[in-house]
Amino acid sequence: MQASGEQHASSLATGSADPNTVLAALYFTTIGAIVVGTGVYFFVMARIADPEVRLMDLMVTQREVQHLIDNLSGQFSNFFLLPMRWQKMKPYYTHHSLSWAFIITLVASVVVLIVSLALNLPQVVRISTLTFVVSLNALFMARQHLYYIRRTYLTYDAEYYLVLDTTKFHHFNWSVFNVVQIGILLFEFVQLLSFPIRDLIDSIHLADREDSDSADTSSFVIGIISMFANLSSKFYIIQLWFLVAVIACIALVMGVIHIYNAWWPHNPIALYWVKYLLPLANLLYLPMLVMLIGSAACLSKLGTDDSKDAASGLLRCNDPTINKPLYLAFTIVAYTAGYVTLTAFVTSFDRIPIQGEIHYRSQGVAFLKNASMLLSIDFLLVANSYRHIRSILSLVIVLSMVCFNISTQPCFVDQINFWRTFGLCCILWVSLIVAMLTNESSTLTQISIGGISAVLSVGVAVLFVVFFIVRRVSLAARKASDQATERDSLVDTNQEVAQTHR
Repeated sequence: MQASGEQHASSLATGSADPNTVLAALYFTTIGAIVVGTGVYFFVMARIADPEVRLMDLMVTQREVQHLIDNLSGQFSNFFLLPMRWQKMKPYYTHHSLSWAFIITLVASVVVLIVSLALNLPQVVRISTLTFVVSLNALFMARQHLYYIRRTYLTYDAEYYLVLDTTKFHHFNWSVFNVVQIGILLFEFVQLLSFPIRDLIDSIHLADREDSDSADTSSFVIGIISMFANLSSKFYIIQLWFLVAVIACIALVMGVIHIYNAWWPHNPIALYWVKYLLPLANLLYLPMLVMLIGSAACLSKLGTDDSKDAASGLLRCNDPTINKPLYLAFTIVAYTAGYVTLTAFVTSFDRIPIQGEIHYRSQGVAFLKNASMLLSIDFLLVANSYRHIRSILSLVIVLSMVCFNISTQPCFVDQINFWRTFGLCCILWVSLIVAMLTNESSTLTQISIGGISAVLSVGVAVLFVVFFIVRRVSLAARKASDQATERDSLVDTNQEVAQTHR
């Protein structure tokens, strides 16, 4: 299997070039282009602005970054400081009780994982890995929800956050910043859509009993587009240690800045540049964390019924030089640090936007990011023998994202909320088809790939027509409401003028 995987890898590379070198160059070039592009954008935007405008922006940025630092510090404090006595849990008994339950599950899964690795029990390793990751995400979600409840009503700046909750715009302008924000949204849509699509492709090839090379090619193309790609076990090693190094550097920089500012508060390190890392963090959030989840999934498959997946697909960790306990330990530690740090960072930025800017409420970002991670955990860590349950769980997760996006309107611009709901409904439609066709081998063999593609396309087209009609109707209703409000205002003004003349 490994030999066939390497042959397939060679077929994807051009000429006689080493496929690992080609993909590594593509991978790091893409990341480098994103980093350099982000830096160039902010540098150019700062230089073309007038000096007075630049000074005002710097003052606003300092306040926004201070809010970000306060939120980040508050999230970490809320996450790590849990009351141990029942009396001190008042009035948040539910949040604290659930948190302690998740902590107990987390600790138990770590103990079981260490023992199972020592005794070489692959199935137990897989279950304990899944339990650890799910418990960690559930714990962070519970603590984060409690933090937002406390922040809105119990902070010194509660009025600021209440304004954030009530601000709403109907339109946005096509500035460079907004184009970047829309690009990030589209990229996230492709990333989330890749999970059910890849599962559907695997089900089709499994039903047709085809060679895994064609399935690997399809998954590879999807992985390239969504930045989840891998080609061989050698490139997996490069990816893993690169991400471990990046997360270690992030933790080191945060620790040094915190210690320095705590010891020398009279001369702190300026942190206005932290704001410029947010688009980068949002863009690379899923690729980084999904890579680590995929690493844990791949390593936990070794020695199980799904061990062939460790030698094919997007992640290949079946290289004999890979020490499974060592790599799994580094993967879990890196994922824990990366997930907690990145999620807290991208959900700590709150600002009152100006008219026409695309920004998001941090509560909405927190839920959707965590739901995205649960979706990736579902597709990557749940065993193939539970493929149908995996599809049903994905339906529940995506449906919750749709309902949340409709009910809370996480973006300040309702146009973005509307079309984001459309995108999530498209993912929900694909997930529904996957759930219906999973474990239906006879149906999959009767329906060609073209037929399934037609069904998916027709569903998306119907959704688009429905959303377009709803959008037109809502715009007409809002226009009529605005006109009625304007008429009432004119009538009231005329009546006041008439009474004044009398």
